[in-house]
Amino acid sequence: MKIDIFGAVFLDRYIYEGNEGIHVQESLGGSGLNIALGLHLLGHNVKFYGNIGNDERQIKLLNRLNSYGFPTANISIKDGVTGLFIAKNDKVDSVERGVNSGPLTINSNLLRGEYTVVTTELNKDSLKQIVSYKWKQIFLDVGPRPNILTGISLPENIIKIGNLKENKIIPCHVKKLGLRGASWGNAIVQGNNELLPYTIGVGDLFDTLLIDGFIRGRGKEQVLKLAVELA
Repeated sequence: MKIDIFGAVFLDRYIYEGNEGIHVQESLGGSGLNIALGLHLLGHNVKFYGNIGNDERQIKLLNRLNSYGFPTANISIKDGVTGLFIAKNDKVDSVERGVNSGPLTINSNLLRGEYTVVTTELNKDSLKQIVSYKWKQIFLDVGPRPNILTGISLPENIIKIGNLKENKIIPCHVKKLGLRGASWGNAIVQGNNELLPYTIGVGDLFDTLLIDGFIRGRGKEQVLKLAVELA
């Protein structure tokens, strides 16, 4: 399926401190980018729109994306720094938004009008612009900044996805309940109540599986069950 995805680009840096010393790992980051990569690897025809800085972080990230055969033509290189997300022992330490704070470069003539995925990592004006286009279906992850949706008119053909905290600010169709599973309207799937050793990025995997299942025509309960079991 053709999916146009709009999101932030971050270099994620994970720092783990323990008895054996300090271990640092870097990876691709940004919910929109993570979801786009996941859907690409699942065989969908993905176009991803985001901003990346003119710096060393850009080189690392584009090299990694190219290794997956991921389409990068719509990632715009902007003057400034690429976003940087730092976590220590699985807790958020700092977020440098960098060029993610600026507007996206979007040629509306190239949008395909089928499925789109958008997150609140974006510049507010860009987010407003994206949801105003005519899409068959919009998936909106209301995190991590649900407050920026204030004043934006959201169309009816939108599926809002969020955790319990985000749902209190922006009511969501799909609610991620953590250890307790997830719900979508009357469909509820229980979790296994097992705490994962590392949880950052799990929500992006959930979104990826949910969107993939929905587009493939699976029912709500079946989609939730797969997303909860694998994420």
